[in-house]
Amino acid sequence: MSGLPLALIYGPTKAALINLCESLYLDLHPRGLSVYLINPGFVATPLTADNDFAMPALISAFTAASELLHGIESGEFHIHFPKRFTNWLRLLRLLPYRWYFWLIHKFTGL
Repeated sequence: MSGLPLALIYGPTKAALINLCESLYLDLHPRGLSVYLINPGFVATPLTADNDFAMPALISAFTAASELLHGIESGEFHIHFPKRFTNWLRLLRLLPYRWYFWLIHKFTGL
């Protein structure tokens, strides 16, 4: 998770949960316990209906549930969807900050 505009509470808490899941996986997986890191993109719900910004690759709750179940059934640690959106976010994390900040400003208009 990288910093995004208008995500002053959401972003840091999500980053903390990602760190927690990674640590739990390292501690619990050797004991045969499953841990899943779930990073959905935008899902159409009553909560997101109130968003006043563009939500790229918005998916239905049914599609999100299907992706989630598929990831768990496949034994994936990192379950993220829709991949056409989440893979771009993952790629952005690899860029130098100068490029990352420029691209985020360009695509969000903020």
